[in-house]
Amino acid sequence: MKKIVFIPLDERPCNLEYPLRLFKNRDDITVVCPPKSILGKKKIPANIEQVRKFIVDQISGADILIFATEMLAYGGLLPSRIYSVTDSEAKVAAYRDYVIQLKKINPQLVILASNLIMRTPRYSSNDEEPDYYGEYGAKIFRYGWLIDQKKREILSPAELNELETIKKTVPQTYIYDYEQRRAANLKINMANMTLVKSKVIDYLAIPQDDSAPYGYTAMDQTVVYSAIKQNRLQNRVGTYPGADETGYTLLARAVQIVNKRQYKIYPFFASAVGQLQIPLYEDRPMVESVKSHILSAGAEIAATPTTADIILAVNTPGKKMIEAREQLTNPDVTYDTFRNLRAFVSEISSYLATGKLVTVADSAYANGGDLELISMLDEQNLLNQIDVYRAWNTNCNTVGSAIGSTIIQFDLPQEIRFQELINNLIDDVFYQTIVRKMITDDYLPKYNMTYFDLKGDADQVATQAEELLHKSTARYLRKTLTGMSNYQIGIEFPWNRMFEVNCQLNSMED
Repeated sequence: MKKIVFIPLDERPCNLEYPLRLFKNRDDITVVCPPKSILGKKKIPANIEQVRKFIVDQISGADILIFATEMLAYGGLLPSRIYSVTDSEAKVAAYRDYVIQLKKINPQLVILASNLIMRTPRYSSNDEEPDYYGEYGAKIFRYGWLIDQKKREILSPAELNELETIKKTVPQTYIYDYEQRRAANLKINMANMTLVKSKVIDYLAIPQDDSAPYGYTAMDQTVVYSAIKQNRLQNRVGTYPGADETGYTLLARAVQIVNKRQYKIYPFFASAVGQLQIPLYEDRPMVESVKSHILSAGAEIAATPTTADIILAVNTPGKKMIEAREQLTNPDVTYDTFRNLRAFVSEISSYLATGKLVTVADSAYANGGDLELISMLDEQNLLNQIDVYRAWNTNCNTVGSAIGSTIIQFDLPQEIRFQELINNLIDDVFYQTIVRKMITDDYLPKYNMTYFDLKGDADQVATQAEELLHKSTARYLRKTLTGMSNYQIGIEFPWNRMFEVNCQLNSMED
C-alpha cells in the first residue's frame, strides 16, 4: 500500500472532501490528511504548528507529500491574503528551513507543492480580502492594471485621467498595505523556487487565481517566469490560471508516480474559435491552459486519439464567454453561430463507441455548466458512459479537476465513477447555473439573508436548495436517471454563503 500525505489549500469540500473521496474505493493507495478541526475556517487560520507536526509524524513511512504552501505558511488560502506582514523575512526563512527538514527526515520522499500567485479581484468585496477591499477593491484592481499597462504601452488620455483619479480617491495607506502583502507572498513564491532548484521540492505548481492580462498578478507573474527561465526549471514548475483544482492535479501526478504509469490525454474542442478565447477570470487562450493542466497533472499530451488513454472533450464558448446563469436570461447568439454542439456530441459518441474513456470539461460558461450540452448528452444516453463531467467555476478549475479526477479514478468500476459524475452534475451544473441564482434572487431577501451571509438559517436554505436540485435533476437527466428514483441530495454551506456548497449524493441505487 502506497501512502500519500495531503495538506489541502483550505478546509472547504472542494479542496478536501471532494478530491479525497475519489480514493475511498482504491485499495492500492492511502491518503492521509490532518483532522479538519485544525485546518481553520475561512479567514480563521489553521493551527500551523499542529499541521506541521502532523506532517513530521506521517512522512517517515510515506511515499509522497503534497502540500499547499498557503496552508503550511499562512494557515489557509484566505489567511494568506490578510495575514500580518510583520517579520515576513523571518517567516519565509522559517518556512524554507521546515521544508528542507522534511526532506532530511525522509530523503526518498517525493514532495509536490503548490503556491498561488496572489490574486487581485476586479470587484469590491472584503469577504475574502482585507477589509478595505470592500470599498476600494475595484479601484485597486484598476490601479494595478493601469500601472502595469503603462509600463508596457502608452496609455490613452482617458486612461491617464482614470489613473490620476484613482490615486486621489484610494488612500495611499491601502495601496501600500496591499502592495506589501503582495511582496510578502512573492517572497514565498521565490523561496519555493529555490527549494525546487535545490531538489527539495520535486515539482511545484504555481496557479494564478483570478488572473488578468494586466495588473498586480501579471506583474508578479513576470518575476516568477523570469526565475523559472533563469534556473531552467520549466519541467519542474508549472504556471497557469487556477487555484482550487490544484489538489486534484497533484494527487493525479502522485498516482502516476507511485504506479509508475503516465497517461496520455488527447484534447479536442467544441469550437475552433472558442478554444482561442481568453476565458473570464483568466489571462490566456483556453487551449494553452489545457496543455498546461495536462502536463502539470503528470500526464502526456497525446498526438492522436488512437494513442490516447483518455479523450478530453472540452466544451468552449462561442465568440466570447459569459456567466452560466446568463444562458437562461440573456443568451449570447455566438454560442450557436461560432460552435457546433451537434458535431461535438457526435465526436464524443464516436469515441465512446470505440471503447475510449471520455471525460468532459464543460468550459463554455463561467460558474456553471452548459444546459444545452447536458440535454443533448442525456437525450442520446451518453452521460452514463462518460467518465468524468466537470463544469466548476472557472475554465481552469473545470479542466484541472476533470483531468485529475479521471486519472485518479482510471481503474475504478464504471458504477463508482457514475455516482461521482452525477454528484458533479448536481453541484457544478444545476446548483451553480440554476439553483444558486434562484435562491439568491427569490428566497434570501424574504428572510433578510444575503449571498455572503446566510445568518443562522443555512439549514433552511439547504432544504430549499435540495428541493430545487431534485427538480433540475429530474428535468435535465430524464434518460440518464431512468429507473433511479431512490437517491437523496444533501447540501451544506461550508462558509455560510451561497458561493460554494458541500454536495453529497446518497443512496444511488438502480
